[in-house]
Amino acid sequence: MKKIATLGPKGTFSDKATKIFSTQLNEEYEIEYYPSIKKVLNAIGNKCDYGVLPIENLTEGFVSVVLDFLVSSELKIVSEIMLPIQFSFVGKAANLENLQHLYVQYVAKGQCADFIDSLENVEIITTQSNMESLEKVKESNHADGAIVPSDSYSETEFSQVIESVNDYPNNATRFLAFTSNATIDNYSSDENYRTSLIVIDDNDRAGLLESVIVSFARRDINLTGIVSRPTGQVFGKYHFFIGFEGHIREERVTAALNEIETMNKIKVLGSYPKSGIQDE
Repeated sequence: MKKIATLGPKGTFSDKATKIFSTQLNEEYEIEYYPSIKKVLNAIGNKCDYGVLPIENLTEGFVSVVLDFLVSSELKIVSEIMLPIQFSFVGKAANLENLQHLYVQYVAKGQCADFIDSLENVEIITTQSNMESLEKVKESNHADGAIVPSDSYSETEFSQVIESVNDYPNNATRFLAFTSNATIDNYSSDENYRTSLIVIDDNDRAGLLESVIVSFARRDINLTGIVSRPTGQVFGKYHFFIGFEGHIREERVTAALNEIETMNKIKVLGSYPKSGIQDE
């Protein structure tokens, strides 16, 4: 059976996004769980046919390790999945004043910073996954707590539950599905598309970003994201990751990309159907 790589263990937001993506495929796939983003990326095209990873959070921004990997890889984007992200506090202490330890996944920690900062005299223990946080507090014999996904627990298991401890009530994360074996020009006029690309800074030209933006703007192409990442060569030199509405087979998009390519090297990562936020 073919495989899809994602962050484990089972029950994570990445797992949910992967299961949604698997319904878009025409055959059954087994989900293979990995402990880190780098391991997922390296598995795609080797042990697994596809991979699903978070790329952008509404409050924390883009996942830099994924962006940096894409500069030199041959992976293509074939789908996006957007999930609402809601966290709850669950604890074995009768109240927060008695809380001793708090388990929280390293990404969730940033998304629930206000709640965490409100705690006093509590040791914060960072975990690798939200499911690890949940298991740690379940196994604990102390007055401990955890920040976990809001649909991952039973209220009867804990002395205290506080819902919606994330900083922003509309918190959401965008996931992308990658493969090393796909064409990126599948197109239907009935779909709304998003395209992702990299503008590679090879010649250190002044006004690079301005010229790119102008090429899109004068063709009324809506940009949905611009992120700069250091090339790792010298200070002040950056690659630009750009997202925009449209498909590379649309005439106006083709014209914009052709114009940009006369001045800069670009790498198209994929044109794929736009996704709305999934219902919880």
